[in-house]
Amino acid sequence: MILRGVAGSSPASRRQSGASMIEFTVVFALVLLPALMSVLEFAQLSVARANLRYALFDAVRMAEAEEPARSVDNTALRWRLSRALLPSIARESSTDPAALAAVAALSARVDVLSVDYRLIETAQIETWQLDVRWCRELYFAPIKYWIPSVLAFGSTSWFDEACYARQGVPLKATAYVLRQRVPTSGSP
Repeated sequence: MILRGVAGSSPASRRQSGASMIEFTVVFALVLLPALMSVLEFAQLSVARANLRYALFDAVRMAEAEEPARSVDNTALRWRLSRALLPSIARESSTDPAALAAVAALSARVDVLSVDYRLIETAQIETWQLDVRWCRELYFAPIKYWIPSVLAFGSTSWFDEACYARQGVPLKATAYVLRQRVPTSGSP
């Protein structure tokens, strides 16, 4: 007696099994894999946004420590923000020369890190608004091309458009620094 194939399986069922495996591979490659990459990319973006908020908190602490608010050095503020964003841009420690070079490069590029520190006039409290925009690079191959091309249609900012052209997503955070106004000598 000669056995053909696996016991109890006909050639038609084996062909059906092979076709199902090819269909699953095609569906996985075209649908499920990009969906999985999207989930991972959005998870990384949420971590990057949390890092940006921490960096903003650190920069606001520095801005509050400055005595007259008008003397806050924008370069020092950018360096402080870049240094706090180090976990998102480099894998090395904060004392590694490569990591410090990455921080210096980020703090020098206005098209990747935008810092706006301005006074909002109020009666008795001096309010300073600190807006930070950071162009976060996307990593996963199909997603890094699809997301910026879709988001670029609604863009009105030069910073956003430059970020989308670089296959990134702009992240924004805002903080306020409140200071009591010093009464002038003529006021009661």
